[in-house]
Amino acid sequence: MMEGWIKLHRSIIESDTYNCLSLHQKIIMIELLLRANHTDNYWFDKRRGEKVEVRRGQLITSVQTIENDWFSRDKEVTTKKVRTTLDKLKKLDFLAIETTNSYTRLTICKYNDYQVSDIEKGKQDDTQRAIKGQAEGNQRATNKNVKNVKKKKTPQKIEFTEEHLQLAYYFFDRILENLPEKKPPNFEKWADTIRLMMNDGRTNKQIKWLMTWVQQDDFEMANVLSPTKLRARFDSLALKAKKEHEKKQTSNTSKQEATRRLLEEGEDL
Repeated sequence: MMEGWIKLHRSIIESDTYNCLSLHQKIIMIELLLRANHTDNYWFDKRRGEKVEVRRGQLITSVQTIENDWFSRDKEVTTKKVRTTLDKLKKLDFLAIETTNSYTRLTICKYNDYQVSDIEKGKQDDTQRAIKGQAEGNQRATNKNVKNVKKKKTPQKIEFTEEHLQLAYYFFDRILENLPEKKPPNFEKWADTIRLMMNDGRTNKQIKWLMTWVQQDDFEMANVLSPTKLRARFDSLALKAKKEHEKKQTSNTSKQEATRRLLEEGEDL
């Protein structure tokens, strides 16, 4: 289910691109703006069994999907019209098209120009003016002012690293082995939770091992489907995994001892 809104300024009707299109082509153009990702994400390619990056302003689709799913009630939108529209939008530099055997990835050129809101634009302008003013102010500042500035250090926000993000991808890959239809999560949120997990004192090796174990356990594979749940139950899950491991080792030792005795008895016969 789609949520949120997009920016569609009235000036679009005065653009050369918009005025070069027929009615159905204009509708397809607006549909593309509505359906494009507003944030970076991933799409899982079932045929190849791999994640495909879908960045802001991009979407994964196909000519058949546009015809059947987007315009199922409009019989005038045919495969030929969809292809013609996409080719035309590409020639007008509105769209970039990447086609593979599994999917078609569309990229709306200059997507940010369409979607940066007036408020965000104002913030950007304010930031640029503030930076300029600060630079000029620093040139006039005395040594005393410089010292005062140094004392007022703004604490930097701690963010996740590539290590945390790779663990997030690893965990999702393990989940997909049991739930191939699982939709991709917000990997940045997952990575940040993993960062907090490491702040708790967990190592990369410990986290990765437990991620693997929970998705091999018949009961936990359906209950632990996010780093948040893994973090909340880390100690109890680790203890459970340790007990099961020790139980298997004891069982294997008993079997080996029984085999040894059987062989010894066989020698006495």
